[in-house]
Amino acid sequence: MAVDTMTAAPSFVDESKPVRHVKAASILLGLTVLIVVGIQLVGMGETATVAFDRTLTDLRWAMPSTVVVYVLAFVVAGLAGWMFKGLPKRWFKVAVAVSVTAIVLILLIWNYSQTGTVFRAESILAGALFLSLPYVFGALSGVVCERSGVINIGIEGQFLMGAFTGVLVANITGNVYAGMVGAMLAGLLSTMLLALLATKYQVNQVVVGVILNLLALGFTSFMYDQLKKAEGFNSAFTIPTISWGPLADIPILGPVLFQQKLFVYVGLVLVFVVWFLLYRTKWGLRTRAVGEHPTAADSMGVNVNRLRFWNVTLAGLISGFGGAWFTIANSLAFNKNMTAGLGFVALAVMIVGRWNPLGVLAGALIFGFTTQIARDLDAAGGALIPGDFLKMLPYAVTLVVVAGLIGKSRAPAADGVPYNPGDK
Repeated sequence: MAVDTMTAAPSFVDESKPVRHVKAASILLGLTVLIVVGIQLVGMGETATVAFDRTLTDLRWAMPSTVVVYVLAFVVAGLAGWMFKGLPKRWFKVAVAVSVTAIVLILLIWNYSQTGTVFRAESILAGALFLSLPYVFGALSGVVCERSGVINIGIEGQFLMGAFTGVLVANITGNVYAGMVGAMLAGLLSTMLLALLATKYQVNQVVVGVILNLLALGFTSFMYDQLKKAEGFNSAFTIPTISWGPLADIPILGPVLFQQKLFVYVGLVLVFVVWFLLYRTKWGLRTRAVGEHPTAADSMGVNVNRLRFWNVTLAGLISGFGGAWFTIANSLAFNKNMTAGLGFVALAVMIVGRWNPLGVLAGALIFGFTTQIARDLDAAGGALIPGDFLKMLPYAVTLVVVAGLIGKSRAPAADGVPYNPGDK
């Protein structure tokens, strides 16, 4: 049989060539029209008030809500028209980001134009960053695992083990930082079991993840019942807020970035460290290779299963530390199933972020921001959009991304596929 040995010429995508994006344009335009029609039917206040509630407490800005909303609506319509007509590929993501931001601002102005509601900019933004942390830690752990070719469904269980062990170790040692280390080690041991079963025994990774979640839930629930009988093993510990002196007094940026708990800074640093390691180091190149094409990595001398084992195991340090967020960062004692499924939400954030640490940060901030806004509006009362609806929006965004309606989201090619040395 004849074999074609000719090498095809590489194809290059001309990013300056206009491309039509009909589906994305239709979604963005349709959503904007729907919101504007809703505003017309329900009504809107004359002004929306923004307050700088931590630094410039006497400063309030009342914006003309109707004018701003319609200007933003015209911006979305213009960008949608550009997508219908065709725009260069490199501008598509920018156009989508601006359109989504404009739609979010329309919803916010509409809600905060109601009597008695004030957009407390600094508290809301600082709270949003803090609430995004479990998604950051869980999704980063998932990124390292899935970039290595192993599906980590067990993030929820790793959160639970970290939350429980963090409080327990802090109580035994009397040191909150020892508790954080204990949480990390609990996460490491949890993922080590996943790594062993996925690489050496090649068990179905999704099934293993589900079983480990149930195991963690059962174990922590049993231990919680036992610790209730003895005092001093499940008391709440707290970690102080770090204030960066004069930097904390900078409007907006001060309370958001320079007056937070240690968990915030660890999360932000981890995002950029994981990104740098994945895309700028030899380890990152090998990790992405075993996740995309393990056969090619094997042919270059990389021990695929060993690298997968250690990557997945060490990823547990991140998710275990994320578990400590639920207890130590929030000054809470451990309670049964207190993670409330956020480990699974972290997987959605990973998909929204397209398996990229920087994208993960953006996706986590979306989830954190909507959660904080929902809490704020529920506390104020009289919101036009129910808080539960706002909490639902990030999941709708996830479905849109997964469906490929706004660009394609592709997992690593070998994700979840066991590898035997010599496979082709």
